[in-house]
Formats: sequence, structure tokens, C-alpha cells
Amino acid sequence: MTIPPAISDASAGPAVMPGGNSLNSPGVKLPGPRRVPGNQDARMTRLLRLGVGVTGILLPIALIAGNWVAGDKVIVPDSMSGSYYTSTCNLFAGSLCALAVFLIGYRHTRRQACCTWFAGVCAALVVLAPTAPAPPKTEPAWVSYLHHSAAGALIFTLGVFCWVVFAGSTQPGEAQPQSMADRCRAWVACAGTSLRHGGRHSVYLACGFLVFASGGLALYTGIWPASWSTGWQSLYMFEAVAVFASGAGWITAGLEGP
Repeated sequence: MTIPPAISDASAGPAVMPGGNSLNSPGVKLPGPRRVPGNQDARMTRLLRLGVGVTGILLPIALIAGNWVAGDKVIVPDSMSGSYYTSTCNLFAGSLCALAVFLIGYRHTRRQACCTWFAGVCAALVVLAPTAPAPPKTEPAWVSYLHHSAAGALIFTLGVFCWVVFAGSTQPGEAQPQSMADRCRAWVACAGTSLRHGGRHSVYLACGFLVFASGGLALYTGIWPASWSTGWQSLYMFEAVAVFASGAGWITAGLEGP
């Protein structure tokens, strides 16, 4: 006696396994990658987060080490963007391009995808519109304006991810507030709870604070040099701390998972 096939066509209803269990029933789980809301599997999301994080942590150190190994006369440039005119030019440009690919390819929610797409474009513009060279060389003024605008927007967006996206405004299982005022109050409450009890949310808050504080100091020293910020590579240090802190936040999120 011939046993009929277990899977029938669509017109005959859902496929039935021998024994009467439907493949569409809640008790049967089909294999496949776990998906996140942006239709990107969880493993890819984690890898992209780790890629952004590792790039941010290693880049400030690698630029200095590369110039030292190459015997460049400038070991620590005035800014990270100044590496464009040192022996680590290719390392700097390649890392920023890789960062742009990681950010543009990141998908979690629609809002996050828009933010990371914007940050990825800014990372690419930092390379395509390099900072002004040392005198007597010059470049068009608009190139310098575009470079600094893109660099500032990139650091700001990475800080937003540490504070708003990764730290979150609600605890798991709580309803998402609808109005902006309610979201701000929920975020402040969540931040206070995280700081009191510690945990990964406090890591995100600390990373975000370092990104914004160091980014603000970098902007200040770049526009209004003061006596305390001249005579040493203060701009490079502030940029490096901001990039490093952002990378730490992204690695923490990657190890945690979506």
C-alpha cells in the first residue's frame, strides 16, 4: 500500500505531516535565521555592530602606530582627519569606507536604518572631502566646510545611537510612549534607573556622554583654539576619545545581540 506524500498542494489546505500535525501549527517551528524588525537576520545585525565597534576602537590607535612604524615625521597629526596627509592615508581612508559600508548595510528598524544610512554617507564624505592640507597647500573652502560638517554629523549620530537607540527609552515589555515629551520622560527615568543599578544600559550612557563631551571639546578647540588646547594634539585626542567610546558602545550592543 502506497503512503500519500506528506505535503499537499495549496488548494488542498496546509501541509500535514504523518500523524496529523500541520506545518503551520504553532507547535511546529521551521528552521531559519532569526529576523529582526528591519528584515535582517540577527547574526548579520550583530556582525555589523561589531564591525562598526572594532573600527571605532582600533582606528585611533592604528593611525598612530602606523605612522610610527612607517617612520613618518608626523606620528600624531593635529586631527584624525590629518592622517590623510601622513603615511596612514590609505588606512584612514579604507577604515572610513569600511565604516560607511557597515553603517549603510545596518538594518534593525526603519528609523535606525535612516540614521545609520545618514551616518554612513557622512563617513564617506569625510574621505571624499578631506580636511585642509598644511600651508602652503590649499583647497577650496567648500571642501573644508563639507568635511567638518560631515565629521561633526557622524560623531553626533554615533552618540545618539549610544544614548537613545542602545540605551533605549523603555524597559522590555513596556509600551513605547507615543508623544515626544513622554518619550523624553521615559528615557530620563530609564537612564536614572540604569545609573543606580548599573548594567549594560549604564555602559551605553557612559559611552554616549564621552562621545558628546569629547565631540563638543573637539569642535570647541577646532573653532576657538585656547591656550590650554594649543601646543599639543588636543583635537586628535578629543576625536579619538569620541570615536573610541562610540566603538565601545557598538561592540557592547553587538555582544548583547538585537
